[in-house]
Amino acid sequence: MVETLVLLVLNFLLGIGCMASVGWLAMNHVLFTLDGLFLSITCLILSLIFFLNCYWNLRSQELNSWLRDGLKNKEKSNGTKEANTEKSI
Repeated sequence: MVETLVLLVLNFLLGIGCMASVGWLAMNHVLFTLDGLFLSITCLILSLIFFLNCYWNLRSQELNSWLRDGLKNKEKSNGTKEANTEKSI
């Protein structure tokens, strides 16, 4: 389940990186050259793929089930600690 969280964060960072490279091309006035157009289209397509993967992971409830399982485990550990303190008193 940790893989889902790592992939989500990695895809998000790679999508932001692709968008940042398009912004860098625009700030350096290289965006409207032939090379700049090709690179910007490629980066925009890659960022679309990365962001769609993030959206798909969030939409398919993989992350929510992982978080729910983590909260259940945390509640169980808190419940056993409370039960142990009540028994000792």
